[in-house]
Amino acid sequence: MNKLKLMTLVGVMSAALLLNGCGAQKDAPKENTKQTEQKQEDKKEDSKATEKTEDKKEEVSLSDWAGEWNNMGSYLDKPEVQGAFKTLAKKENVDEKKAKADYLEKRKCEFNGLKIEGNKIIFTSKIPSENGEKIAETEYKFVEKKAVKHGSHMLEWDVFEAVDSNAKYKVLLMMPIHGEEELTHFHMRYGNDKEELFAKEGWFPTFVKPNTTDKQIIGEIEE
Repeated sequence: MNKLKLMTLVGVMSAALLLNGCGAQKDAPKENTKQTEQKQEDKKEDSKATEKTEDKKEEVSLSDWAGEWNNMGSYLDKPEVQGAFKTLAKKENVDEKKAKADYLEKRKCEFNGLKIEGNKIIFTSKIPSENGEKIAETEYKFVEKKAVKHGSHMLEWDVFEAVDSNAKYKVLLMMPIHGEEELTHFHMRYGNDKEELFAKEGWFPTFVKPNTTDKQIIGEIEE
């Protein structure tokens, strides 16, 4: 009889342990589900943070071009650089006169100086060091980046629009500063209609640092 009671007691305890185990197994998925949902939520937040970071990287400001800049065209009639057009003519298999005329047309610009501070540009008739007449003073806002096909490759422009709708130059296309190893410069286009500016494939007004040398200009022409 005692043995029977003992066996019954052992059976009851075993059943209880088994039931508890099943209950734990049922509870575990709930806990795992909560952890999975939390991880997914964390991933969403990480993704949002990444998107915000990428958006900041895409933001462009005129302050990226801050400082004073000389129109490259203001150097092109200097006696010291004329030999470069002879080299260019041979390279393009045209006469020297045409080589120079085509190059001047490509760099043509109606202002010779830029003073860029913050989101504002002052356009001047002469290079800044010569204190030329102020042609315009305008505040701009960044609008978009635009990749445009040019020959076999793509050119990326940063597009700016004037805050004042009556500005002389309502739209600017700006390329990032480059060429630091030889000639620090950037290309730009100006006007009132961005689509028209994108379409002017052979027009690249170019601005260089005030300390640019004739030798650097020669190298750029002959390139």
